[in-house]
Amino acid sequence: MGNKNSRLKHKKSTIKKIPEFDQIESEQERQDKLLDYYLSTDINSIDRLHMYHFLKRYLFRGNFSSPIEDELIKGGSKVLDIGCGPGTWLLDLANKYENSYFFGVDFKPIFPREIKPNNLEFIEADVTDALSFHDNEFDFTHIEHMSLVLTSDQWDVVIPVFFFEKKLFTRNSYVGEGPIFRKMSDALWASCSKRNIDTNLIYNLDSKFELQPNIGKIHRIEKDLIIGPNGGKIGLIFQDLAFSYYISEMAIKNLSEEMGISEEEYKNMTEKDLVEEFKQTSTECVHFRFWAQKQLS
Repeated sequence: MGNKNSRLKHKKSTIKKIPEFDQIESEQERQDKLLDYYLSTDINSIDRLHMYHFLKRYLFRGNFSSPIEDELIKGGSKVLDIGCGPGTWLLDLANKYENSYFFGVDFKPIFPREIKPNNLEFIEADVTDALSFHDNEFDFTHIEHMSLVLTSDQWDVVIPVFFFEKKLFTRNSYVGEGPIFRKMSDALWASCSKRNIDTNLIYNLDSKFELQPNIGKIHRIEKDLIIGPNGGKIGLIFQDLAFSYYISEMAIKNLSEEMGISEEEYKNMTEKDLVEEFKQTSTECVHFRFWAQKQLS
């Protein structure tokens, strides 16, 4: 059913720039704008998500770890991707498993609307609201890129509704980072905390899943890489992804303020000092995958 020649059409972003922070009147509006930055729709952010998808596929030796492939090949399976972003994960699978059906949900419509496989559908919606799906409708539910978006209360809404059948989650953390990268990471976590994001929960979601009824064994898989030249080609690719994020408009404005330094100081620290630090350190980025299967009665 899929179109092997399907590909994303690259266009210049027409999204209007978000106002400067000093023009935002209320704290609630400020936090809403910060969330918009984390869910950025500019072309650089979209390209970064595409590249990160292929890096993780290489790291885990596949797009998923749960034993669902035979069912996808057989056909007739329905797969849901929550917070699908530009749809890279779904495009990859829909082209490979042409006899199964794939659905992506995101309230930021940066996914392709026209050039896509026939067995793939994208839906613009907020997963924390009621969606028009039946109970146990999907054979495989996938979620990632939401660790800096969903609050703890929102996870409590999303998990009971969508934690059925086989599903996969991915997260990452850092080990042994240098002082500069640690400062930048701490500023990012502090910014997340202001939006009620539980940054500790991100790395221990399996404990939250275990509280759900009728859930089988929670499988946890860890893969790590070294950021920068000491990590070889994959380390350099991840370094480029990290730089792309930390020198984005969101990071420059928000993290420099969080760190109490000027934007110019932040840029120098990122573009000069951080590059040198990665040459001298072996910072590990640890990625986690969780998957489980609901025990249907």
